[in-house]
Amino acid sequence: MSSPDLSKLIEDWPYEPDKISVRKIAGADNRIKIQMRVDLGLLQMEADDRPDGRRPHGCDSLLDYHRGRLEEHERRNGTPLGYSLSSEDVRALGEEVNMYYQRYLAYFVLEEFDKVERDTASSLAAIDLCREYAEDASDRLRFAPLRPYVMMMHTRAKVYQALAESALRTAVAHIDVALSDISDHFDALDQPEGYKASAEVKFLEALRDEVAARLPEDALTRLRRELSDALREENYEEAAKLRDKIAALSHRPAPTDGET
Repeated sequence: MSSPDLSKLIEDWPYEPDKISVRKIAGADNRIKIQMRVDLGLLQMEADDRPDGRRPHGCDSLLDYHRGRLEEHERRNGTPLGYSLSSEDVRALGEEVNMYYQRYLAYFVLEEFDKVERDTASSLAAIDLCREYAEDASDRLRFAPLRPYVMMMHTRAKVYQALAESALRTAVAHIDVALSDISDHFDALDQPEGYKASAEVKFLEALRDEVAARLPEDALTRLRRELSDALREENYEEAAKLRDKIAALSHRPAPTDGET
């Protein structure tokens, strides 16, 4: 009988305190596994579905189970009113959210941003489900501090995918949507000051500036700059031509990514 001792595996993969170490392996069941080296050993997760490989109540995740319950409640009653999550339901969903956190962090290191987007979307849905349907008021706010971080990671994943396709304006749009979402989050908590203090907001604003700086100068901006130069140089004939071009261009559809 082989020993269950993991010492040799751990010794062969030293822990580095300042680095998130992640790798993919083929499991004994021929399925891909994600491993993360942590200070006390190894974490191993399934690559898809629920990270621990379990199927709670026969579903891919607890989130899917509770979504199904909610849909059934709405079919029977014609309304979601009256549906609720117990404190135990919320606690278990929180454990699942933490599992997905470990995996989307691993996928972020692996730069598999589509998987980060998928897992953060699941976490956001679970957080919002608890906020909407938890019986206890404190449970409805239980994951409120976590939501801006998960939204930031979700947005980063979408932005980096857009940048890989040179879709700069799409990347900026993703950030704008996220910032609006986080603002709404703090407003709902009656904490508007939280938005300005949020580290996630500061990061996303900096990322937006970085991406926006890479956008090509659009034709309208360029013409307006040339008009300003022409007026400064008192070249009124050229200025008149530029005004006509600006007027015509102002009625065109907005340019797509890469257009000038």
